[in-house]
Amino acid sequence: MIRPTYPRELRAWLLFSFALGAVEGGVAGVLVKNLFTGHVDDGLLNTMVALVAGAPALAMITSFFWANLNQGRDKIRFLLFAQVACMLCLLLIAFAPIDTLGLFIMAGGAIAARCFWTAVTTVRATVWRANFPKPQMGKLAGSMVRIMTLVMGLTGIVLGIALGYYPHAFRWIYPLLAGLGLVGAFVYRGIRVRRQKILLRHERELVEKEPRLPGPGVLWSVLHNDRNFRRYMKLMFVFGTGNIMLIPVLIIILSEHFNMPQLHQILIISSIPLLLMATSIPVWSRFLDRGHVIHYRARQSWSFPMTFAVYLAAVVLHQPLLFWLGAIMHGIGMGGGVLGWNLGHLDFAAPERAAQYMGTHVTLTGVRGLFAPLLGVWIYQGLEQAVPGNGIYVMVLPLGLATLAAFGFVRMSRDLRAQQSAVQ
Repeated sequence: MIRPTYPRELRAWLLFSFALGAVEGGVAGVLVKNLFTGHVDDGLLNTMVALVAGAPALAMITSFFWANLNQGRDKIRFLLFAQVACMLCLLLIAFAPIDTLGLFIMAGGAIAARCFWTAVTTVRATVWRANFPKPQMGKLAGSMVRIMTLVMGLTGIVLGIALGYYPHAFRWIYPLLAGLGLVGAFVYRGIRVRRQKILLRHERELVEKEPRLPGPGVLWSVLHNDRNFRRYMKLMFVFGTGNIMLIPVLIIILSEHFNMPQLHQILIISSIPLLLMATSIPVWSRFLDRGHVIHYRARQSWSFPMTFAVYLAAVVLHQPLLFWLGAIMHGIGMGGGVLGWNLGHLDFAAPERAAQYMGTHVTLTGVRGLFAPLLGVWIYQGLEQAVPGNGIYVMVLPLGLATLAAFGFVRMSRDLRAQQSAVQ
């Protein structure tokens, strides 16, 4: 099944990546911050930057809805609907006026696009699990994610250059990228899911045996019945809160304290991390394929505290060059993080429950995506109002959260090895 499916998957995700690069949190956040500065209230603008930059995570709160909706339904048709809807949302961004109403329209378009893409990420892992064998899944999925991140990073660079010459270039670039994404959906419709009839039958039987619960009910059921997964999700919540909080705060600091050009902001916030993520994924995938995701996270997670320490040094010492080093380190860490995020739940879930576990995972990501960016930006603004210039010290918070979670993964890895030894 790998041979006919994998090349088509690659082509489709390549085309989707052009559009996703335009609504990647860092790129969209930088666009909004620079486009609307001086046209709307600064406090409102920073709040909307937090929502837009956090949109990839924020939108995942809808995952419980998509997880329930896709149970027992044709996976490819479901994915096609979500893919097309995501691409059409880019048109809202392209035609938004530059005023307060336009700010809400642009932010709404970015968030809606990520909501529909959440449906894709919720169901995509089920398709991958059906079509790709576990020993090769990390490598195969890693190749697809690597191609996507490369294209997304390059899209951000092109967009940044174009906006530098003509600030309204997004009005024709975004429709063009949406068109490429629609071509990707056309390509993806040829994908077939291995043994889908059996999978759908098992899902329908599960629905009959366990009537569909609303999203919070699914989340509670999964976490209540799986102690190890519950503990993993607690650590991921702390870990992810720091990661999600960082980006909007960094966008505002680069703009307000360092007055960096828009292209440089996009490079540091988005493009360099994405490009380095792509190059580091092959190395991380080999580690992920060797064992349980907890053991993997016990090593991989430490890349983030080290990165955040460099960012903190950059703002405290006012050394712009350190941002470039931090961006490189961030990308390397994200290469391992994206693999663990997409595939980690499969080390806990039975095949017929994969979508429920992924739904739980991304829903919790959405919960922290709802409050973490806003919390970071509001703390920044509070510190700035108290003592102008002190807002930069909000960077201590994501560093502390990432460090706390990394220690937690190490401890859980040790406990899991003890459990495995006891069973043997």
